[in-house]
Amino acid sequence: MDFSVRLENLVEEKNITQKQLSIELHIAPTTLNGYINNYREPDFHTLVRLARYFDVSTDYLLGLSDEKKPAPSSLNATEGTLINIYRSLIPERQELLMEQAKFYQGLSKKQPTGGR
Repeated sequence: MDFSVRLENLVEEKNITQKQLSIELHIAPTTLNGYINNYREPDFHTLVRLARYFDVSTDYLLGLSDEKKPAPSSLNATEGTLINIYRSLIPERQELLMEQAKFYQGLSKKQPTGGR
C-alpha cells in the first residue's frame, strides 16, 4: 500500500475532510489533494507533521511497515532483533518459532531455581 492510499485511509479513519486537515496542518488544499491523488509527495518536514498528527510512524506512512506505531522503546536490542526476525518470516515459520519459544519457556519453568 503506498503513501497516498495510507494517507487517504487515515483521513477517513479520523473522520475529517481534506480541507480540515489542510487547515490544521497549514498545507494548501491543492497540495494535500496532490498527496492523496499520488501526484505529489511531501517533504520530510511535512511527512513528520502528518505522522505526528495521525499518531503513526513515518515508516507506516511510507509503506515500509504495516505497524502504525513502532514497537515500544522499552525493548532491548536483542528483543528488538527477535521481533524483526519474527516479522520477516512467512506465517508458517512464525508459527514454528512460536512453538519453539513455548517449548523453551516450558523448559525454563521446569528447571529448579536456586543452588545445590
